[in-house]
Amino acid sequence: MPARRLLFVNATRVTAYHWLPSGPKEEASFAANEPGLSAFRDYLRERSASLFYLLADLAEEGFQVDELPHVQGNDRRELIKRKLAQYYYGTPLSLALSLGRSKKGRRDEKFLFAGLLGVSQIEPWLQAMRETEARLAGIHSMPFVIAALVGKLPAATERILVISASSAGLRQSFFENGQLRFSRLTAMATDRSDLIATTCASEAGKIYQYLAGQRLISRDQPLQVLVLAHDGQRADLTRNLPDTPERQVQFADIGELARRQGLAEPPADARGDRFYLHLLMRQTPHQQFAPAEDRRFYRLWQARHALTIVSATVFGACLLLAGGQMLRLSELSDRNAQVRLDVETGQRRYDDLMRGLPPIDISRDSLRDLTDRYRVLARRSAGPEPLLRHLGHALDQAPRVELTRVDWRLDDGGAHDPRADAAQSQGATKGGSHALLDIQARLPAAMALDHRGQIEAVNAFTGLLSTGEIQVRVISRPFEQESGKAIRSSDATGEIEPPKFNLRVMQAL
Repeated sequence: MPARRLLFVNATRVTAYHWLPSGPKEEASFAANEPGLSAFRDYLRERSASLFYLLADLAEEGFQVDELPHVQGNDRRELIKRKLAQYYYGTPLSLALSLGRSKKGRRDEKFLFAGLLGVSQIEPWLQAMRETEARLAGIHSMPFVIAALVGKLPAATERILVISASSAGLRQSFFENGQLRFSRLTAMATDRSDLIATTCASEAGKIYQYLAGQRLISRDQPLQVLVLAHDGQRADLTRNLPDTPERQVQFADIGELARRQGLAEPPADARGDRFYLHLLMRQTPHQQFAPAEDRRFYRLWQARHALTIVSATVFGACLLLAGGQMLRLSELSDRNAQVRLDVETGQRRYDDLMRGLPPIDISRDSLRDLTDRYRVLARRSAGPEPLLRHLGHALDQAPRVELTRVDWRLDDGGAHDPRADAAQSQGATKGGSHALLDIQARLPAAMALDHRGQIEAVNAFTGLLSTGEIQVRVISRPFEQESGKAIRSSDATGEIEPPKFNLRVMQAL
């Protein structure tokens, strides 16, 4: 994170501070003249990587409360822009603060329009920042910094006048329901307690008359006044600033407030420049006066900073992914090493077993071929029993089929009927050894005229015989189905014969 620096601007000079968590530390002060501006430019160039926050404490300020129709989007922005141009024509240092919606009528939205009218006092410093491409985060005004403190003050009421002192003078800020309504600065060249008290009494009287004239308070109601003063000056202020029918005065120790905000070195007197700068960084107001052009380099830094964060996040994710891959690679490497060790152990055990066997005059390949041939012979030696058992199960489920002849034989791929190749191509292995079962069977004579029933019976029996390992081919059916041949139901003698059919069952060995 780049260093953050604070620029306190009043009518006569700019004081630069380096902000630390313990509080601002003064670095330099520049008078409002050409040598001061030149030194200020050198100061900015030497600290080009810093972020700058400008706090203006000027007498030439304007505050206006007005209502606008409650609209959204571009219409709202245009209305606010038009009102700011109407109230503060000629100054780009203006803002609008929403005060909420009215509870009467059409419920318009209330705004506080504020502007820094002393552009000539602040413009030379802004021009120096433009020339050096300084990263200006924002331009803030003292009343809005004090506004962040009002809610935490012990004497906060519905309407209150807060009087504070700084190197620029004595500031009076009026708040209604915790929201700033207006503020004014009175130049004061002394820090004597009696003169401060006299000035406070005079300014409080003027503001009371103004508020009563604007009907913001009734004349029979005293104005609540809170003075932010140093504890060492409280006795003189109490003596010279008593309560009157027009005002009720309370005091708040600025040193105690500074300690609560984390300022390591509280102010030595009522001029709390460092305290207000510290408060600005602790509770930076959302509203600021700098136009977009003056914040250009700050926005560029924000974009670059965001890209850096995104890049770091992506890089971190890649590191995590790479770490996971490295861990997985390590696990696979360990597993491969274990597999190699198991293979080597198995090979050694195999070699030990082979060395323990009696020597034979045959190579390993020849021995492997011999055992393979033995397995083939063992499969072929099973005989017809497996196929006949399978045939018996099929006959149990097809009671209308009657066997007349069964022939079993072995085939090495070329001795059987060539027409059986189609059946072999569907499930059996071509060119291998097969067990063949040629079946001659017949159906009951009552089905001699039921051709459809004959087809269904033969197909059902064929389906019972067919499995994944056993293929069945119909050699002949009970009647001729070829086109152009007559269908006969008896022989020449006129006697009805049982329908006959032939099947070939093959099983790969």
